Amino acid sequence: MVGLDPVLEKLPPALRPRENTLAAGVAALETFCRGVLEIVAPHVPAVKINAGFFEALYGEGLAAYYRLVAHAHACGLLVIGDIKRGDIGSTAQLYARGHLDAPRYDEVDPATIPDAVTLAGYLGENAVRPFIDAAREHGRGVYILVRPSDPGADEVHEFGTGPRFYEHMADLVGRWGAGEGLIGERGLSCVGAVVAPKDTASTAALRARLPHTPLLVPGYGAQGATAESCRPCFRSDGSGAVINASRAVIYAFERPEYRQRHGDDWAACVGGACAVFAADVAGLLLPSS
Repeated sequence: MVGLDPVLEKLPPALRPRENTLAAGVAALETFCRGVLEIVAPHVPAVKINAGFFEALYGEGLAAYYRLVAHAHACGLLVIGDIKRGDIGSTAQLYARGHLDAPRYDEVDPATIPDAVTLAGYLGENAVRPFIDAAREHGRGVYILVRPSDPGADEVHEFGTGPRFYEHMADLVGRWGAGEGLIGERGLSCVGAVVAPKDTASTAALRARLPHTPLLVPGYGAQGATAESCRPCFRSDGSGAVINASRAVIYAFERPEYRQRHGDDWAACVGGACAVFAADVAGLLLPSS
């Protein structure tokens, strides 16, 4: 899976806005992201679009986020909306209505709604229940933060001695995802977990702790994780995890190995990096010849 975390200042020079206007900024970001979606679609089954990078451009940016969700669907991709919401009560219900539930207005294109979203479950079940209910009703999913890739999060998630905080969150996610109508025919729940690969033993222990939970695995590439370090995230049959690469793919035009091969053709750089990433991960799952 490729993550879209676009920053205006890091776009290919040819796409950067020439005017310091909101409209020009949104247009540049959307042009780049549409191009990336079309480039990666032949290589990966899904994308993760980080809403925060679009919210920085106010209402116009958020509108672009929804348009890009629809464009990703038109490219045949599944879409995870990286929104990391986590409030309680009526607030959670309205967040779920805006980001995962079926549209309640005729003029809203259902294709603008992602197939799954990321959540923070630190305020308890009430913060995630409206999303879980929407996922069950409409065949969608959620991924709840359990063990993030950012080292700065370790002071929270590695806290404790038995169980550690991330293990406690894993147990909650496993329980929340075991409800009636939540586990599909492949034995996986629509309630998933965000789990970054750390050391092999603890990652394998989390996989065993969450036998019915699909894992969204961040950290590949720019944050140092390798395909091999992601291996324990998969179930024994090769299912149950999706590996995300963001900067390593979408900013491949900054990497010397791709610039030497493709020059200033940013699209070719992104396509080349995505193909290498997809083959690297697939190599974990394909039988050796």
